[in-house]
Amino acid sequence: MAYWKGLAVRLRGVRLESSYILSTINPVVGLLFALTFFLIWKQQPDRIHILNWALAFSLGSIGFAFEFLNYFNPMFRLMDGVNIFVPICVLLVARGVCLRYTGNAPTRLLLFILAVADLTACWINFVHQNAFGRGLSISVGIVLLLSTGIWAILKTRTRDKIDLGILVALMSAAILVLGRPVLSFFIEGAPKIGVIEDTSFWAVSLKVAGLYSLLVLAILFMLRIAADLFAELNQQSITDSLSGLLNRRGFFAAAEAVALQATPTLPISVLLLDIDHFKKVNDSYGHQTGDKVIQTIAGLMQASVPDNAVVGRLGGEEFGIFLPNTGSMAALAFAESLRASIHLQYHACVPATHPITVSIGLSEGTGENLELLLHLADIGLYNAKDSGRDQVRMAGSEVLGRDGRRRPGKLVLSGS
Repeated sequence: MAYWKGLAVRLRGVRLESSYILSTINPVVGLLFALTFFLIWKQQPDRIHILNWALAFSLGSIGFAFEFLNYFNPMFRLMDGVNIFVPICVLLVARGVCLRYTGNAPTRLLLFILAVADLTACWINFVHQNAFGRGLSISVGIVLLLSTGIWAILKTRTRDKIDLGILVALMSAAILVLGRPVLSFFIEGAPKIGVIEDTSFWAVSLKVAGLYSLLVLAILFMLRIAADLFAELNQQSITDSLSGLLNRRGFFAAAEAVALQATPTLPISVLLLDIDHFKKVNDSYGHQTGDKVIQTIAGLMQASVPDNAVVGRLGGEEFGIFLPNTGSMAALAFAESLRASIHLQYHACVPATHPITVSIGLSEGTGENLELLLHLADIGLYNAKDSGRDQVRMAGSEVLGRDGRRRPGKLVLSGS
């Protein structure tokens, strides 16, 4: 009973200064962002970098909560909480950034930096009793941890505005962390162990830097997560789930852009592929086997085309390939090589007596519109089918005048 009376007296004596308000803001802000990141991660458990950020903000919240807990128990001191939990928080932030931008994290390096900084701080704290040296050693360790995240972003080939924002935020946080103890030294002199006032520049600047880092990094991380999610949804909308290639919509969108770049000196070539007798494969060996055949052929196509090619599954057993800066002779050689590779490809659950083959139609573009190029390639595909299948046929503009036939049920002129 006496304890609670004493606590009530202490709480009534608390002054509502800015430093005390900050003592509740930092933990609450950190906890809210930690819960937000954790809930997002629960929906996307494969994105470990989000979990790292959730844990980071949780530990940051705990570290800054020591000042608030000090009102209830004097053993909780702000500097102890910050020195223990904030470096680990920064380690997890940097680790999450590395995972997001490079796919892996230098965990051993990060742990080594943390261990050296903590051991140095402990040595200065207990041997030299120097709060400035202790704080500076922790600050240097935090800057080195942040530098790994900065380096991870700089290593990426493409960066958007959100990435640049995160990069600037990490750099500014590093400058704040390193400059704060130096500025405090010139303003107030070296602080002493155990007598750092919560209203001193040393303590208040620490809380302000912490609040800035929590807010800015959390907002930018959430923007990054949202942008990644939108990009993934957009990619899913233009990707065929079975083959992993572009679907009809994605293929036509990408192919149209490529076709518009064609010139007589830099032609493009269009290939339309159709699996021969695919209905018999499904009827004889089952639809699961048919799906595996489509996946195998899609993988072979992806492995065979140049990096700048556009490959898509237009529907059913029909595929399309756009080859930029490729004339008809080179495209014919490529198409024949691809046809032969597919003919020799082994397919599980399909006996060797029933080889899987494709027929390929080809057209060359030198500035013609996309619909005409696709129509010509489709005529070449029809001719390949009509000539016995498992072959390549090219249709030029002269063919269009004497052969306007199209295969029933096939429509490749529109991406809609």
